[in-house]
Amino acid sequence: MLTLDEIESGLYVTHKNTGLRYSVVEAEDDEVLLSPEQEGLQDLTVPLDLFRSEFVATDRFRAAGGRRGGRGRRRTPQAGTGPVPVPTGPKSKGKIKKMVRDRGFGFIRGDDGKEVFFHRSGLNAGEYDALSEGDYVEYIVQEGPRGARAEHVRQALPDPA
Repeated sequence: MLTLDEIESGLYVTHKNTGLRYSVVEAEDDEVLLSPEQEGLQDLTVPLDLFRSEFVATDRFRAAGGRRGGRGRRRTPQAGTGPVPVPTGPKSKGKIKKMVRDRGFGFIRGDDGKEVFFHRSGLNAGEYDALSEGDYVEYIVQEGPRGARAEHVRQALPDPA
């Protein structure tokens, strides 16, 4: 778990469950402002306690003149050298059973009858917004610390019978 002294502007962190990387823009007494490394995602404000339990430090970069708790909204350089890799694992198909849009996640009932969680962070932003309950999708199942999770969710056509 990150200590309070480690949380400062320019710190690169990775979310434990999604693997998404962010840089700390600003750290205050009760929340942390994060900027995503991946294009198309929005900045994130996370309560400090949640941040400390859900993120791990991965690298440090200190912008010129960087300061802890500053009000400037500097973007740190992108650490990635290429596109985000596509998850590997078994491909599955199923229908979206439930969407919880205000919280950015949903559930898919696979053709095999198993239900799997998915989060908007595992999709491109426009693709999540285009999905609806009842849509037929294909996805890759990834095993995470909290169980199975659907990644790389894409609309698909049902297999012909």
